[in-house]
Amino acid sequence: MLVIPLVITARDEARALPACLDSLFAAMRVTERELAVRLAPIVILDACRDATGAIAAARGVRTLASRGRGKVEAQRTAVGACPAPVHVFCDADVLVAPDTLAALCAVILAEPGVVVATPPRAPLPPRSAAPLARALHVYNARRGFSSGRAWFSGKLFAIRGWDVPTAAEVARRAAGLPASRFHALAAPLTVDDVYLSRRVVHDHGAAALRETTRGLLHFRAPETWRGMYRYYRRMRRELARMDALFPELRGVAPRVPDELAAATPAERRAWRVFEVALAACRVAYRAERLAVDRLGVPARDPWPAIAETKAL
Repeated sequence: MLVIPLVITARDEARALPACLDSLFAAMRVTERELAVRLAPIVILDACRDATGAIAAARGVRTLASRGRGKVEAQRTAVGACPAPVHVFCDADVLVAPDTLAALCAVILAEPGVVVATPPRAPLPPRSAAPLARALHVYNARRGFSSGRAWFSGKLFAIRGWDVPTAAEVARRAAGLPASRFHALAAPLTVDDVYLSRRVVHDHGAAALRETTRGLLHFRAPETWRGMYRYYRRMRRELARMDALFPELRGVAPRVPDELAAATPAERRAWRVFEVALAACRVAYRAERLAVDRLGVPARDPWPAIAETKAL
């Protein structure tokens, strides 16, 4: 029977991990009934300072400390410890439907041309009744009505032949670029999906990224402007850094169909609230970049914890 490592990367996820593991266990049982595979869960502890490791161990899940900080290094640690032709990677703060893992494994095993398989995503209902919380929910539920470039969700995916450049490879690419304190061009990669999507599509075509037709991933979206800005800052920084480091991959990612025409009037009103908040994020981002690059203000952590997304 084929064994597929199910790698759960976690940094201080004691609040969310129990519900996440419960949903994964249920999905593992469905997978093993439907397919001739066994999923082997392992929690990779990414500099955890809470009870994440103890919670995983109490539920019979193997744990391993990451050899470096960040999701990519946690994943690299897992690949070294659990070599396999196919891996499934999952964040520790999501919930999955019972058929989600089976759908991922079925696609990645049956279709050799697929390199990455991901499930459809749906944000959990907002806990706050604030207009911005509703607007951010609509944005995430409808993918922002965006026709811009897209990449697969790094929250949960199955991948064939996992490979991401090492810190040394990134540094070599950054050597000839102008220095930027804000973007830290030579810093190790910390986001898997932004780079991997570009490289996979560049090397294998858009069909190599596949969203399954069944299964569902639930996640908690930001509900405050502060949480929204923290997410916005991280993604803008990573995308700008990728454009600088890997210019040959610009524009190769598949585009998401624009869903604005199908939006309800209530969604359109929420979208206007979102656009105002997004404009504020853009102003704050420009001001922060100017302060770091021109005025010498210390750069902030690119992606600090977003409190409202941490509890399921």
